[in-house]
Amino acid sequence: MKKFTRKLLTIAAPLALTSLPALSHDNVSPTYLPESHAPAGVMADHLHKQGEWMMGYRYMRQEFSGLYYGSGKTTAAAAAADGYSMVPTAMTMDMHMLDIMYAVNDSLTLMLMPQTMSMDMTMATSGGGHGDMQMGMEMDTQMPMHGTHSHGTSGVGDTIVAGLFRLSDGPSHKLHGTFGISAPTGDVDKKNSNGTYVHYGMQLGSGTWDLMPAITYSGARERISWGAQASARLPMEEENASGFQFGERYAATAWGAYRLQDWVSFSMRLGYTKQHDINGHYNGPHNHASPADLQANYGGEFVDVALGANLVAQRGRLAGVRLGLEWSSSVSAHFKGYQLGRDDGLNLSLSYAL
Repeated sequence: MKKFTRKLLTIAAPLALTSLPALSHDNVSPTYLPESHAPAGVMADHLHKQGEWMMGYRYMRQEFSGLYYGSGKTTAAAAAADGYSMVPTAMTMDMHMLDIMYAVNDSLTLMLMPQTMSMDMTMATSGGGHGDMQMGMEMDTQMPMHGTHSHGTSGVGDTIVAGLFRLSDGPSHKLHGTFGISAPTGDVDKKNSNGTYVHYGMQLGSGTWDLMPAITYSGARERISWGAQASARLPMEEENASGFQFGERYAATAWGAYRLQDWVSFSMRLGYTKQHDINGHYNGPHNHASPADLQANYGGEFVDVALGANLVAQRGRLAGVRLGLEWSSSVSAHFKGYQLGRDDGLNLSLSYAL
């Protein structure tokens, strides 16, 4: 992640330079204040004025390592005793999203968010081994039976279409709802070289039409701001074209921020996620050699903490350009079955309204 951090600094530096000397708060438009947007890890967090467009880019990276079972760390030997011949040792997930918003009026903003995804996983032999657990299932014959190997998937992910509607708009407190739909534009039929499906979690989309409701509150007083959001992802189909359905996902997050200067604010955020496991199973040949091949090894409850900064250029050619950066880390986790632990994460948002 060090190389990527250096790239972020090259983006942040011009924004900081075009904001100095910072203007006083009395001379800054409210839309130029950094706290008018939530931390970078929060989506669908704000509305726009009638006729206004916002063009944005978001990047999310999550790293995973270490084998866990329930709330504690476990070993490859324990997985082998449960019959797994392969165990994951590390994984990275990267998401690139366009964030396009248009305000029909002051109370309704539309949002379109297409995305691409890439995932890479490293695995190692454990010494155990599942047999042919279900009729028609194949063993993981493409994997070497010694040492480690890596594999990955990449491509277009699901596309989010949403409407954000204002519920309350006071001088210090705001409330809005979000009605979103996730369209299944991401593949759910990615396969290994021997024709078996890849791990469920390495498919690029859900494969189902999903409802994505949310409600977001924000408040501010002088240099201090705060907010909270509750959201969900609810599948509207029992199974996708590959025969399974990702479980429901519920999330809640709350944050506070302090504006150090008119062009920069710093934030702290706490997030909670509950993810159900997978329903159904692949309708074609797939493996049972590793935990990621079985539906019961998905889902759990997770608590993360995040530290971030929002920057807004106040003058020059970059005036109005926003950059949000946020680093996240796991506080506690309870995994269903055997899963990789959640390590550091990085959120970036870059946007401009016109």
